[in-house]
Amino acid sequence: RFRSMFERHSSPMLLIEPDSGQIVSANPAASRFYGYAIDRMRQMNIGQINQQSPAEIAEERRQALIEERNYFVFPHRLASGEVRTVEIYSSPVEMGGSRVLFSIVHDVTERKQMEQQMHDLPFFDPLTALPNRRLLQDRLGRALAAAARTRHHGALMFLDLDQFKTLNDLHGHDIGDQLLVEVAHRLLGCIREGDSAARIGGDEFVVMLERLSENRDEATLEAETVAEKIRTGLAEPYLLQREMADANQREALTHHCSSSIGVTLFDGRERGVEELLQSA
Repeated sequence: RFRSMFERHSSPMLLIEPDSGQIVSANPAASRFYGYAIDRMRQMNIGQINQQSPAEIAEERRQALIEERNYFVFPHRLASGEVRTVEIYSSPVEMGGSRVLFSIVHDVTERKQMEQQMHDLPFFDPLTALPNRRLLQDRLGRALAAAARTRHHGALMFLDLDQFKTLNDLHGHDIGDQLLVEVAHRLLGCIREGDSAARIGGDEFVVMLERLSENRDEATLEAETVAEKIRTGLAEPYLLQREMADANQREALTHHCSSSIGVTLFDGRERGVEELLQSA
């Protein structure tokens, strides 16, 4: 009855040797999901599919074997190279006088992506995918605390795009949205990995630089250098796509845009986040 259920079930199922991680058997549904023939899977180790470290995989097999845990979430690589997020229910069963782990696999990639999007929704701008004002305020609060602790300066830049309303009025919000997305991309290209760029509304962006020099004059020069890099980058021509009356045709529109940038330094002794934003 077990073999009949194992072979006919629509969910991918695996039998795994708990000590070595060798795949003892796989059902046809697993073969279809992973993209390997069943005979090929019987020659594989679960470590060739599971993208966690060997130590993590071994520890989780141990937990399943002693029934300390039976539910896991893993990144599994398919034969195509695609990585999918899977939920696995794994329990020990007796087979031929020895214990193996009977694992039922559910692909939850789309569900996990949706959950992540729902989690991110309150903190990120949906158009540009940059942090929004709420997340920026949190990061800025942390940056102020770090600056006070390390004595390194930081800088806050407040940017808006000149004549953005005119562009929207002349060509429509679709063109304006394209411009905002490209501005966000260029901002990220102008700052270091540990710095932040955020969109806080309309055509208003904020850039936060951390761990500048402890010397105020040197920190000022560092901030000016980045601000000039941003000003130059945003002044490069934008190639935007405008829909024509014929919905199947689009017209290329070259747009030139300057920006206004306000810059202020901080060292952690400021009164608060809003005061610093107003200063910038």
